[in-house]
Amino acid sequence: MAISSPVLAKLTPLILKSVPVTPGLTINLPDPTWKDAVDQLVKNMSQIGLIVLIIMFAGSIADEKSKKTLELVLTKPVSRANFILSKFISSMVATKIVFIIAMAIFYAYTVSVFGTFNLINFVWLSIFSLIFLAMVVALTLFFSAIARSQIVALSLAFFTEVLISIVFGLFKRIGNYSPSFVFGHYTDLMANGKIHDFLPSAFISIAAIFVFLILSIYFFRRQEVER
Repeated sequence: MAISSPVLAKLTPLILKSVPVTPGLTINLPDPTWKDAVDQLVKNMSQIGLIVLIIMFAGSIADEKSKKTLELVLTKPVSRANFILSKFISSMVATKIVFIIAMAIFYAYTVSVFGTFNLINFVWLSIFSLIFLAMVVALTLFFSAIARSQIVALSLAFFTEVLISIVFGLFKRIGNYSPSFVFGHYTDLMANGKIHDFLPSAFISIAAIFVFLILSIYFFRRQEVER
């Protein structure tokens, strides 16, 4: 996504101009800019990236239960709370490393193609996006902890995320608190850098992370481990 977003932003107008159109009909397309590259990045990250993230971690705990390898871990001096927390931390370390590398590549590549743009605002966009993705990871691990298969955990995590987006989208008064608020208003952040508009959604995401982790530990402690 980091590499393809600037490329798509650059080539899409050229591709559209090369497509035959109805005689007499003229299509005027503005020259692509770094804004188009950011549009592509956010679109890909909020759709494809989100789905991939859920698929990656839906089986983190559920797979160990279905394959009956969980007992080998829990017979060691490892508490179930530490097990859940270690799963979340390791998942976030992997996600964070890949995410930072991807954002660095995207910025460098976009600057080389379209010219420089505000790095500070882009860093804030990356931070708020990563907070939201961390919430998605916690949500996915919660369903992985309570489900008995990866498919069930994946389905529950995906539909819950869709439901959360729908609920916050239906009520404008709470729209600013939506965990995915940054994906709908990133153009404002890139334009003026007013981060205070995005803090409520970030706080909600952070609070949701703690809630999902606590619930994961609570339900996981009450599960019987099959042999």
